[in-house]
Amino acid sequence: MHVELFEQIAELLAFEDTNHTDDHNHFGDKQLKIDVLSDELIFSNLRSSKLVKYALSEEKPELHDMGGQQFIVSFDPLDGSSIIDVNWAVGTIYAIWPVDNDLIGQTPKQILTSGIALYGPRTTVVKYNATTEQVEELTLKKVSQDKSAWIQTKGNIQIAGKTKIFAPANLRATSDNKHYEELFEFWRKNKYTLRYSGGLVPDVYQIFIRGNGVFSNPSSEAAPAKLRFLYEVAPVAFLIEKAGGKSSDGKHSILDIEVESYVMRNALCIGSSEEVARYDRVIGSHL
Repeated sequence: MHVELFEQIAELLAFEDTNHTDDHNHFGDKQLKIDVLSDELIFSNLRSSKLVKYALSEEKPELHDMGGQQFIVSFDPLDGSSIIDVNWAVGTIYAIWPVDNDLIGQTPKQILTSGIALYGPRTTVVKYNATTEQVEELTLKKVSQDKSAWIQTKGNIQIAGKTKIFAPANLRATSDNKHYEELFEFWRKNKYTLRYSGGLVPDVYQIFIRGNGVFSNPSSEAAPAKLRFLYEVAPVAFLIEKAGGKSSDGKHSILDIEVESYVMRNALCIGSSEEVARYDRVIGSHL
């Protein structure tokens, strides 16, 4: 996906309203007008590229023929609908897969590249560069009154094994998942720094920029997993592992999990390897 596309979405965010429509997506989420516009913009971009065979999104979770032959793209056009109205940072998530008859049965190990775009005070992208085999950050910069350019601001991003920064999502699960409550209390009592916004993209993005951190989103009977595998979980797990971090559902690396459907959801822990291992010991061992 061309980074210029993310500049266009940033412009949509600046000029379009963030009101809800009367429609819901397949997952039951009430759609924002900006969700629909971002989704349409990305599909249009992929179709005009003449490279993509199929694309599917969180808003339209089924294969759509794009007319090309080389790739399959799964994406979340605008992650963070629940926080966009208060003007918190939101983002786009994508993964590019090799062409196959279907994604069913594939694992995220087959992903060719993935990335996340963050629309905050600055518009930035962290992506895997398959040519250099490195994770890098690009930042949109104004070079003149009417011209912008994408500048590499970080190269060869690496995630350290240790951290004292945590982002605990789905805290409602601590009400009936005593093991998640135990893990949260460990982080709190050991004076880890809480950095959590409620948006997957900014909460994951900080791990790349700080070079360490852990994001957790387990499930419980009362608070089941909400993250969508193809559009959120797989792309960010691939990117994290390419930067030297780890990913897990509590039992396995996310990269080893087979796609079972276009709408599957998953628990997720990603980031510094020691904390992902701790998550597996405290929570995963009881799954």
